[in-house]
Amino acid sequence: ADLLPDNSKKRTKQKKSPIKVIISNPPYSMGQKSENDNAQNIKYTNLDEKIRSTYAKNSKAVRQSALYDSYIRSFRWASDRLQSDGIIAYITNANWIESKTTDGLRKSFTEEFNKIYVFNLRGNARTSGDLRKKEGGNVFGEGTRTPITITFLVKNSTSKKNGEIFYYDIGDYLDRKQ
Repeated sequence: ADLLPDNSKKRTKQKKSPIKVIISNPPYSMGQKSENDNAQNIKYTNLDEKIRSTYAKNSKAVRQSALYDSYIRSFRWASDRLQSDGIIAYITNANWIESKTTDGLRKSFTEEFNKIYVFNLRGNARTSGDLRKKEGGNVFGEGTRTPITITFLVKNSTSKKNGEIFYYDIGDYLDRKQ
């Protein structure tokens, strides 16, 4: 409301409306790299506090700055916005699957969602040698060097079970088309 007061009325109305499905390909930016790149970091006080009290609190990692990446913030926002029932479907950077820094994110997912479906599309171009060959081609081609995942997070208030994980890795040595 402080950043865009003219939009405040619309935002207030939208926030009261129930949302059951959120589908997105959130940005993967860690923020401004230098003063000159015209991508100033924006402070999200409430959202960052929620990350501190969930993902960071559940983490054993010492360095937690990656938890404030825009796509991680998007997960936190969507998780809170769904309230008790709904589905989040995201195409994101796949580094959260194995990163030590995101152990708290993964733990929070198992606490907050009944079912978690992860399709690891791989494609990590920041590796080398045989590991790079195993990673194969990125689904977005040369458009990104990061591994990609499609994730479905399901909240169902009538379910008695949380944290059921369904994981699928596409396999080694596949090109983009495969």
